[in-house]
Amino acid sequence: MPAGRPQTKNLPADLMAGLTTALVGIPQAMGFAIVAGIHPIYGLYTAAFSTAIAALLTGSSYLKVMLSNILAISIYPVLVPVPEAEIPATLFVLTLLVGIFQLALGLIRAGSLTRFISNAVLTGFITGGGLLIILGQLGNFTGYEPGRYEILLLAAVDVLRHAGDLNPEALAIGLLTIGLILLFRKIPHIRTAALLLPIIITTLLVRITDLNITLVGDLSAIPAGLPAPAIPDLTLAPGLIVPALALAILGLVMAVGVTEKTPEPDGTIADVDQDFRGQGITNIICSLFLCAPASGSLSGTALNVSAGAKTRVANFFSGIIVGLLILIAGPVAELIPLPALAGLLILIGAELMHRPHEIACILRYSRPGRWGMVATFISTQVLPLQYSIYIGVLLSLAIYLITSTREATVVHLVPVGGGLFREEKAPEHLLDGEITVLAISGNVFFATLRAIERSLPAPEGTKGAVVILALRGQVEAGTGIFRMLERYARRVRAHDGRLILAEVNPGLLAGLGGTGATEAIEPGNIFIATPIIGESIFEAIRAAGK
Repeated sequence: MPAGRPQTKNLPADLMAGLTTALVGIPQAMGFAIVAGIHPIYGLYTAAFSTAIAALLTGSSYLKVMLSNILAISIYPVLVPVPEAEIPATLFVLTLLVGIFQLALGLIRAGSLTRFISNAVLTGFITGGGLLIILGQLGNFTGYEPGRYEILLLAAVDVLRHAGDLNPEALAIGLLTIGLILLFRKIPHIRTAALLLPIIITTLLVRITDLNITLVGDLSAIPAGLPAPAIPDLTLAPGLIVPALALAILGLVMAVGVTEKTPEPDGTIADVDQDFRGQGITNIICSLFLCAPASGSLSGTALNVSAGAKTRVANFFSGIIVGLLILIAGPVAELIPLPALAGLLILIGAELMHRPHEIACILRYSRPGRWGMVATFISTQVLPLQYSIYIGVLLSLAIYLITSTREATVVHLVPVGGGLFREEKAPEHLLDGEITVLAISGNVFFATLRAIERSLPAPEGTKGAVVILALRGQVEAGTGIFRMLERYARRVRAHDGRLILAEVNPGLLAGLGGTGATEAIEPGNIFIATPIIGESIFEAIRAAGK
C-alpha cells in the first residue's frame, strides 16, 4: 500500500474536524484575547498561524496549540503596567521569548522535569486560574465595569456593591449564552457546536433588537486580512525575560498534561520534548505574525479528538480555515456582543474549577499535597499568575522532598521459608548474638539519610549482634551513605557486633572503597547483588552463621 494512501483516506475526517474546531475556536480565541487584555484580532491570528504551524512540528498528532485559557490569564498581569499604545509590541516580544525558552527546554530534554510538579499544586493552580477567568469577566458579563484591582476578588466585591448599576440587558445576554451552551451540549447532533451556536444566536438577537450592549467592535475594529511579517522590537526583551520563562514553563506543563491524556493512534504517548521544541519554533515564527504566546490546550485538543480527527492534518486545516475566515469575514466578528463572550468564558472558568473529586482526594489523603494545593490557590489570587507557577514549582519540590524523607526508613526482613521474607517494622534495639536482616525502604539521598540512620536499630547495650543490611537498588546514593554506613559499622563493632552488607551494587562497592568506609566494613562482609533477588542476602545469612 502506498505510504500516502492512509493520509488521503483520512482527509475527509480531518477536514470536518478542522472545520469544527476552527468555527468553535473563533469565539474562544477572541474571548481568551480579551482575558489576556489584548485586541481580539491577535487571538484570531494566533488561532490561525500557531495552530497550523504547530500541527506540522509537535510530537503529538492531536495536540492543538493555541492561546489557551490558563496562558491568557497569565499574560494579562504582564501587560497591565504597559502603556496601551505599547501593548502590541510588548506582546509580540513576549511571544518570541516564550518560544525561545520553550525551544531551549525541548533541546535539553526537560520534559522529564515536569514530573516534579505535583498534581496537588497543579490542581490548586488550575482552580485558581479558573476563578480568575470568572472574576475577570464580571464587567463584560454584567455591563458594569468595576475598578482595576490587583486582587480580582475585590472587583467582585465592587460589582456586588453596585448591583443597582448593572446592565440587565447585558446580564440577560450573558446568562442566555450560558444556558444555550449547557442546553446544546445535551443534544448529540449539535454538541460539537455548543460553543459556537449560542454566540451566533445572541449576536443575531442583539442585531435584531438593537439592545444597549457593548459589542466587540466597540473595543476596536477587526480588520479583514492577515498581517504582513514584522520583526519584534527586541529592545523590550530585557524586562520580559522573567515572565516569559514563567509562561514557557506554564505552557509546557499544561501541554505535557494534554499529551499524556491523549495517546497517539497506536496507543503510545508522543515525545513531549518534541512537543516542547515544536511549540517553541511555532511561537518564534508566529511572533513575526502578530500572535500571542500559544501552548497546548486541553479543551482544544479534546474537541479535536471528539470531532473525529485522525491525523495532525486536522489541526493544520483548523488554522487554515480560521485564516480564510479572517480574510473573508473578519469584520463580522465586530458584531459579537461582549456579554456573550463573557458568558462563554465564565462557563470555561467554572469548568476549570469543577474538580470536586480530585480536590477531595487531595484533601483527604495527602497532607503535604493539601497545603501545597491551598497555598498555590491563594498565590494565584494575590500574586500575578505567571509568578504563581514559580511558587507551584517550589512547593512541588518541597512536597517531593518532605514525602520522600518521611517514606525513607529501614524495615526488618524476617525469613518465612521458601526464600521469602516478611516485612516488619525495624526493631529499636539489636538482640545479643542474634542476626537481624534489614533493608532500606525509600529513596536514599542527602535529605533522607538522617531519617534512615535514625531507623537503624541501636547496638548500644547489646553484645555480639549481627546486622545484615540489604542495599539493592541504591545505585547513586552519594558519599553521604558511605559515611553513614561507616558510622553504623563502628557503632556495631564497638559492641562486638558485625555489620554485613548484602545486595550491593558494584558502583556502591567502589564508593565504599574510595571513601575509606571499607576500613570499618571489611570486604568479607560485603556481598554483591546478583540477578536473582535475595540471593546475596541468603549468602550473607550463611556467612553470619559461621
